[in-house]
Amino acid sequence: MKRTLLSFACAGILLTGIFTGCGSQKQMTLVNTLNFGVEDFQSLRLDYDADDIYVLESDHDKVTLKEYMNEDKKSYYARTSTRNGELRITEGKRPKRSSFESYIEIYIPQEYNGSLFLHATSGTIKSEVALNLPGDFSVDTTSGVIHVSNTKASNLMITSTNGELNFENIDADGLSIKTTNATTSMNQINGTINYQSKGGKLAASELSGSGSFHASGDGSIDISFADVTSDLSVYSKNGRLTLKLPSQLAFKFSAKTKEGSIDTSFADQLDITKNTAAGAVGPSPEILVDLETRNGDIDVSM
Repeated sequence: MKRTLLSFACAGILLTGIFTGCGSQKQMTLVNTLNFGVEDFQSLRLDYDADDIYVLESDHDKVTLKEYMNEDKKSYYARTSTRNGELRITEGKRPKRSSFESYIEIYIPQEYNGSLFLHATSGTIKSEVALNLPGDFSVDTTSGVIHVSNTKASNLMITSTNGELNFENIDADGLSIKTTNATTSMNQINGTINYQSKGGKLAASELSGSGSFHASGDGSIDISFADVTSDLSVYSKNGRLTLKLPSQLAFKFSAKTKEGSIDTSFADQLDITKNTAAGAVGPSPEILVDLETRNGDIDVSM
């Protein structure tokens, strides 16, 4: 009996050690730092797979890359190349073990006046630092999360299949968003917006400018403008379309749907049929607001 109990005790200790060892995870630490002079290139491109990418402000006049990993091997370090004025940084080798973890930080100085291109296949891309880019700012992912705020750029271009997109306090001549099924939120955006989706949902508030919004599948569109400077075009095939306009805006209005309903807060100024509504709102309207759904309802207020 004593021998049996001892065997069980030993087995228990062994199993505890195995499970504890399997559950233990090394912490990520800084393993690699690279510095680049901003005078050596006009555009910066980062291309990573599963790593999260965090954009931060540099405290000196160089672009700095920091790589954090829970395993330190030189073969895992970033690879760099410069060609035709573009600095390209790509991930090194990655082990197939699920226990491996890594992320990167890219520090951008205020002196940088080029373009910035960020790609992460499934990782998170987060840029909350104040960026002022005279060039283009492009961010794309397949299934990761994108969060960009406090940015001024010539053009901001976002591409995503799935995931979550979040933008706040953006000032750009043009903002282009192309997604299949990502959930998108925007707040305090100034510029011309071109939004294209298939099944994702869009919720946007305090927009200033103009734009085209197109949801070709089941995606819904809910947008609110603080200021409209040019024409608005919004199409949602099957999802609900909700639009809030500035109370003093003068505009020409057109809305049509096949199976949905049309509801506005200015119906007394429109010619309305079962599936259409059109007219002019306010004195001397020059801006056109053109709305359309196939099966979704349309709701417009001022």
